[in-house]
Amino acid sequence: MYYKKYEGKRIYLSPMNIEDYKIYTKWLNDETLSRGLGSMKLLFSELAEKEWIERESKSDNFNFSIIDKNSDTMIGSYGLELKDQVSKRYHVGGFIGEKEDRGKGYGTEALELVTKFAFEILNANTLFSGIYAFNEASLKAAKKAGYKVAGKFREAYYYNGEYYDEYMVEITKKDYLKHRKSKELVRV
Repeated sequence: MYYKKYEGKRIYLSPMNIEDYKIYTKWLNDETLSRGLGSMKLLFSELAEKEWIERESKSDNFNFSIIDKNSDTMIGSYGLELKDQVSKRYHVGGFIGEKEDRGKGYGTEALELVTKFAFEILNANTLFSGIYAFNEASLKAAKKAGYKVAGKFREAYYYNGEYYDEYMVEITKKDYLKHRKSKELVRV
């Protein structure tokens, strides 16, 4: 069962459901997804994924299932991990699981919604993430959500015989408020 914790236009954020461990295991073992997450070298078993969801549900992290409002089905996951309590700095990351759901703007909307939750509910000051150079869709989504490229680690990720750069993206609360205001002005 899913619970509407925080709602967007086409999706809502729900606490992760332990019963979804098989779906997560399927997604995380899919090469098209795991290469972008940097987890290609990892093996995900159903037992390990179930235990991870149980452990995370008791942690201070915010891990959400991304739920399509029309079908009430899970299409992905996004999360926030507090990295510095004093500076209120969070790492943000996530994905859209099924290939047919990618490229439809769900990832952008999910990132915008998680970002809004972080700044407006958690009172975060900075969010950041790493995106590999070949993952152009995620980089585009981050920029649409108001994130800026803060730097890059050269040849940071080895995949399929090649090294790829990793872009570090970030958004501060000031940037978020400015981005939100500019989007509101465009809608008027």
